[in-house]
Amino acid sequence: MPEPKPVIRRLRRAAPLALVVFLAVACGDDNKGTAITVPPEATTRTVESTPTPTPKVPPGTKRGKGTLLMESRDLVPLLGGNLQRFAPVQVEGTALKVIAVAGPESFWAGRSSSRRILVKMRLKGLEAPEIKVGQKVDVIGVLTAGGDAAGLGVSNAADRALLERQGVYIDASVADVTLR
Repeated sequence: MPEPKPVIRRLRRAAPLALVVFLAVACGDDNKGTAITVPPEATTRTVESTPTPTPKVPPGTKRGKGTLLMESRDLVPLLGGNLQRFAPVQVEGTALKVIAVAGPESFWAGRSSSRRILVKMRLKGLEAPEIKVGQKVDVIGVLTAGGDAAGLGVSNAADRALLERQGVYIDASVADVTLR
């Protein structure tokens, strides 16, 4: 191997020395000696903020229309039929409309009276929020199979029939239900 040029040899010897000097300067000396000043334009500013989650909207879905996503699949078009094959799975509803209030802890949400699903809130010792028909709601919960209609707050025959046909409801913590 040929002999390195003299400049490269000096750089190889100077590199460890430069590293030692850099570390000594970076560690400082408890402000007893010289201080390193940094010009204001070289500093950065960190701003603490809470990130706003971006709702997942599947391709081809218009903004403002409610979605009920299982991963990236929108289940709203399937709400007229049986959904038991999907349970149990986490779902995320965005901008769904409250179609009807079933009870103090449950309500129907979707796009219309034929495309809706029951949401049962677990209150965990908290008070149930005041839910009004027509409100928009975001919800994260588990698509849960079965369930006793009376225990879920479903009393009228048409609602019971829909619950039986779908075979599922959304089980959600009250903290994961956001009314708009």
